[in-house]
Amino acid sequence: MATGIIRLDEGWRLDEGHHLDSAPNVPGQIATAVLATKRKPGTKTMDYIPRLRPARYLWWKTIRDTIETEGPKVSLTVAEITAIKATATDQCAKMEAADAADNAAKGAKTSEKEATRVNELAIRAAVRNIKTRAAYPGSGVEGTLGLKGAESTFDPSTFKTVLTLTVLGNQVKVDFTKGECDCVAVYARLRGTLGWTKLGLDSESPYYDTRPLASPGTPEVREYMARGVINDEEIGIESDIVSVAFGG
Repeated sequence: MATGIIRLDEGWRLDEGHHLDSAPNVPGQIATAVLATKRKPGTKTMDYIPRLRPARYLWWKTIRDTIETEGPKVSLTVAEITAIKATATDQCAKMEAADAADNAAKGAKTSEKEATRVNELAIRAAVRNIKTRAAYPGSGVEGTLGLKGAESTFDPSTFKTVLTLTVLGNQVKVDFTKGECDCVAVYARLRGTLGWTKLGLDSESPYYDTRPLASPGTPEVREYMARGVINDEEIGIESDIVSVAFGG
């Protein structure tokens, strides 16, 4: 040939380190081709990668931590083992970073809630003091500092909070509306059971239900309901009952 290079059927070049009596010399990578498997009609496909996130993370971690030991048992090359470990390591790192960010956000939200409670008490006391000053009525500070609220149409007797549920890892996030209530009382129960368990009060949405599964390893359907609270008294109407499938 004019170039002096022999090209094989699949494009491998003998001048790039390939040999006729050995596998192609290519960088380590995970094969992405899916081999077709024969299944009997009606047979369900079982995915080996867990569906629930906590179990999925542990699955990836096992691959990351054991592939160097297990790979040689099925004659994986060093390059193949390295590629698989890199893939599993990357997935674990991304999941761990997401968890860290979520925990940091929840910590910041908790800190904000406590600061809001303390600081609102302090500023209300300060405003009450300002309004006792003789010069207050004609000073104009009421408008400048925003010390007069709009007339409220809030009716405690008819208030009904609205709940929205989201499963986040091993907890349920309960978003709620508060209106002009001091806080909201959150209740829960398992579907099919009677009576409600009061989980707690929360002055700022969302509320996080961090309880474990009632029966370890058995997914369940949780139902939630809530009511507004003013001056430590539940008011208004019970929210609509909302439910979510929770796998732990």
